Amino acid sequence: MFGGVSALSLDSKGRLAVPARHREMVLSAFGANLVVTLDSPDHLLIYPEANWRPVEERLMRLPTGNPTLKAYQRLVLGHAETLEMDAAGRILLPARLRERVKLGKDVALVGMGNRFELWNVADWDAQTDAALELDSADLAANLGDFSL
Repeated sequence: MFGGVSALSLDSKGRLAVPARHREMVLSAFGANLVVTLDSPDHLLIYPEANWRPVEERLMRLPTGNPTLKAYQRLVLGHAETLEMDAAGRILLPARLRERVKLGKDVALVGMGNRFELWNVADWDAQTDAALELDSADLAANLGDFSL
């Protein structure tokens, strides 16, 4: 599905231009609606609407008696907004979400299979540096039989 990292710039209104390689796939397979939400203090999640619906359903089935799970439901579902790409393939990111994860002008759009993550480019670079420094023995122990 979605992969790769695109270094992009938000315009002065906070619009993100979805790169052409992703835009064409999203439009042809899913339509123009994308759902943006929060689940972390450092990046946003962006799903094609059709990919978001199963996630939303799973979140709705979480036990509401558990305060931790209820708080997570509120975080992810409460911040979820459906956005429509305009004719130029742009989405207007809500200011509150941009501010919450400290998105500046320079951002990194990261393809994560069924969704994208949107990071401040400096935070993404730091995340990449940290991943490159992972202890190989610890990583192997956690991956089990998985290999590339």
